Amino acid sequence: MTVRRLDADGDLALGPQEFLTGYTAEEVAQNVVTRLKFFFGEWFLDTTDGTDWFGSVLGKGSVLASRESVIRRRILLTPGCAGMTSFSLTTDINTRQLTVTASIVSTSGDNAEINYVQAIV
Repeated sequence: MTVRRLDADGDLALGPQEFLTGYTAEEVAQNVVTRLKFFFGEWFLDTTDGTDWFGSVLGKGSVLASRESVIRRRILLTPGCAGMTSFSLTTDINTRQLTVTASIVSTSGDNAEINYVQAIV
């Protein structure tokens, strides 16, 4: 798989090393974060894909086990992800943020850390 590298701000990186190839940990971690940012039903060509943030994760009455299950599944089904060695989901009511922290293993055997923050509207 080949993907374009994103910089720290999430913009496309330009320059001589703009592509990531070979299921490296960095590439898989970038794909995981991109998949988490992708809302359910957002893409018009496949409205069944995406993270169900409003229904299953941030929806009224959703339990923690259900939230974790949806996010874990989304991470583990990312192409190139061979597994997870750690996972944590925290909610901060004061700042209205949900934080996903995970350590993944790519199919190439490398490890990568993921830290994704989703604003709760």
